[in-house]
Amino acid sequence: MNDRMERLEADAGQLNVSQGPDRDRWWQIAGAVAMAAGVVVAFVAYQLSRSMSDPRNISSNLILSVSMLALAVVGAAVFLRYSFSRFLRFWLLRQLMEDSAHIDRLVASIDNGRVPQSQDHSS
Repeated sequence: MNDRMERLEADAGQLNVSQGPDRDRWWQIAGAVAMAAGVVVAFVAYQLSRSMSDPRNISSNLILSVSMLALAVVGAAVFLRYSFSRFLRFWLLRQLMEDSAHIDRLVASIDNGRVPQSQDHSS
């Protein structure tokens, strides 16, 4: 098992994809900040518009509220996209490890001259 992990780490190092996860993390943080800031600013602008009497000021604050809610939706979409990206990267690595272990078992059983038994590994 340890030999396979070392081989996988060496193969992953050769892919030169180390910049992806850091960039993904920053986008995930930016999405979370945009989501939170959009909701807070929208709520504050809406509350301020309720205490005003001039219809122009009320309209301006309501437009700001709707714009900030749109920012919150975009921030949520960015956050979810990069969260799923990290999860799917982990899932793919897990699948690769399981497939590699399965192939190693098949090769070992073929080398020993016996027919492998089918094992159900449903996840």
